[in-house]
Amino acid sequence: MSAPDKRPASNRAFVVPDRILVATDLADTEYLIPHAIAQARACGAALTFVHVIPPGESAALNARAIPHEDSAAMAEAADRKLKQVAAQMRENGIPCDLRVAAGFPRDEITAIAREIHAGRIIAGTHGRQHLRRFLLGSVAHEILRSAEVPVYTIGPQAHEASSFGAPRKILHPVSLCAGFEESARIACEIAEFYRAEITLLHVLPRDAKDQTDAERIVEWTKSELQRVIPDEAVLWSRVSVQVEVGEVVDQILSVGAEMNADLIVLGVNSEATFWPIRGDDTVYKIIAQAKSPVLSVRRPTESSQ
Repeated sequence: MSAPDKRPASNRAFVVPDRILVATDLADTEYLIPHAIAQARACGAALTFVHVIPPGESAALNARAIPHEDSAAMAEAADRKLKQVAAQMRENGIPCDLRVAAGFPRDEITAIAREIHAGRIIAGTHGRQHLRRFLLGSVAHEILRSAEVPVYTIGPQAHEASSFGAPRKILHPVSLCAGFEESARIACEIAEFYRAEITLLHVLPRDAKDQTDAERIVEWTKSELQRVIPDEAVLWSRVSVQVEVGEVVDQILSVGAEMNADLIVLGVNSEATFWPIRGDDTVYKIIAQAKSPVLSVRRPTESSQ
């Protein structure tokens, strides 16, 4: 395994973060905490738990309440809850602090992550009953567009992931669109750090198998996947490439289940898409249905370079 200090500084922060932000709605702490503890221990990271009170939520709870008084009470209750969580983290030997903020979650979470120099954001995909789409709707879209660090999401199918912070098998779907080399490099470095097996997967459209040069397309695709595998990868892990034909989400979920993946690493661009299609919701579907946590890594785009 390469020495951590020889990695590019930006990649090292993504692979082995010094601080992890855990975004919680307070109803999801039971299943977030095991993941947070395991990742903090694996990386030697400190944790910051963040709860954001969205605008207007206090008024929705009691239409006759005075908003600022109700918000203050909610903030106090959230602070008490998070102090209990922080105490539990410290009992496990993990440095931890907390933040309670008011505002739009997508803005507050990304702003606090930037302020504390978090190298990763952990969040559940549901928990608060009246905000079921907390991460699977517009908030997720905005976080994936604006967060400058990887976002580790835990969907309803992934609560019992056995490895939590130390994956043994990683699946990295590769779209082959702009910036895919960088997210593939980060996925391979994560596999290196954990000494995990990793599979690079590309899904061709269903009609690819009907083309006269179908076999050549598959071989070319495999060669492109092989190209991003570090030469020294054989020293620390088993890296394989796989090409499937069909619907992207179905094939990713199928391969992930078949290989019993502990973690799916996705590269997303600034429009929060996965495959190069406008309005693509591949990321959200994978997060919602995957049986393992999903780490979404924003790829650099031409406009951001």
